[in-house]
Amino acid sequence: MTFLKENGFNLDAIDEQRLLSDFLNEMMRGLHGEGDLPMLPSGILLKQDAPRNVTVPTFDVGGTNLRSARVTFDAHGKVTFTNIQRGRMPGSYGLVDMATFYSQLCDTLQPNLFAHERFGFCFSYPTTEDGTLLFWTKKIQAPEIPGRNVAQDLLTALEERNLNNCSLQILNDTVAALLATYTLPEAQSAAGIVGFILGTGTNTAYTEITDNITKRPHLPRAKQMPINCESGNFNRFPKSAFDLAYEKKCGNGHGQWEHCISGVHLGSLGTLVLHAAAESGLLPTAKETLLAREFTNIELDTYCSGTNPTLFPYSEEEACMIRQLLLPIYERAALFAAVNIAAAGIASARARGKQEGTICINADGSTFWKTSTIPFAERVTQHVTRLLTPYNYTCNIVRVEEAPLLGAALAALNG
Repeated sequence: MTFLKENGFNLDAIDEQRLLSDFLNEMMRGLHGEGDLPMLPSGILLKQDAPRNVTVPTFDVGGTNLRSARVTFDAHGKVTFTNIQRGRMPGSYGLVDMATFYSQLCDTLQPNLFAHERFGFCFSYPTTEDGTLLFWTKKIQAPEIPGRNVAQDLLTALEERNLNNCSLQILNDTVAALLATYTLPEAQSAAGIVGFILGTGTNTAYTEITDNITKRPHLPRAKQMPINCESGNFNRFPKSAFDLAYEKKCGNGHGQWEHCISGVHLGSLGTLVLHAAAESGLLPTAKETLLAREFTNIELDTYCSGTNPTLFPYSEEEACMIRQLLLPIYERAALFAAVNIAAAGIASARARGKQEGTICINADGSTFWKTSTIPFAERVTQHVTRLLTPYNYTCNIVRVEEAPLLGAALAALNG
């Protein structure tokens, strides 16, 4: 559409292989302590043997929801999840102070934890290996927490509830998705293994050789360690006027790539595009009602897919115009997600010494699997396949049940 191209939103102008190359370069720079990608080592050294005859408490702190459970591995390695508890992520629905933040976390975790137990703590935000939160993503409003050690603070809060002498292994949710993938039979022969999440936010994880993580010289050498890429912070991509306006309006210098593809941001970005179009005169009869409100990703996605036709009760001509304005946003999101996945897949295969073969990708998150404006998962798979072909790799995108909880359990046993 001309209006989008005039504002720098032009899918045809994106050099996808150049974008992939830039992503790979930024990943390597991040391992050296440079560039925009944090590339955070998980501190977990992978073990080859699958767990047997053990039960582990796990806690998943996501972008919108909290979950805890007890995860059991039987004598054959079969996994069961029991007593799943749910809560809402504090700070995802309004401002919270530190006491409220940890109280609500404990409310969800406590039913599945006993004193002296070790648990897996899946925390979907950028932290150091010891658990210090670097900054919030996903629009969380809990300003007292960044810079603090959330792992230690959680243990302190649990002690106040008489859950004494507990220990934990903290890990990012994308690292959890990666670890969960190792339980699949097809992962055993894979050239590379990737954990990818696209839901409220987005991120990628893969396993790197510790020798390549030069910014952490204290790590043991020649070991395989999962890396939390914090890939939503990639910044070397062509930005439209809408991306720049969105960053100016509500950005904090972090997550500009995430703003282009994740569920919590797509609605806001789509709203900005619709408002700009209305102001330009493209949608004359819809202008006042469009400018009067913000739209969520779910609203825009269901409208474009035809399941929510009353959202914009305008003429067929303007309804068609709205879809033409929004469709490229979802198409770009699929391409960017694919670049993200392909880069991690190539890095994973290289770290495993594989020059060809299949990359096994565990994709998690509602935006990836439920977006209906376009056949999102199918489109991403097509893009990844095309991007990997020059590198002699293929892809296999899978979905592991309860990946964050499973991965957290494995981390507690490996860490």
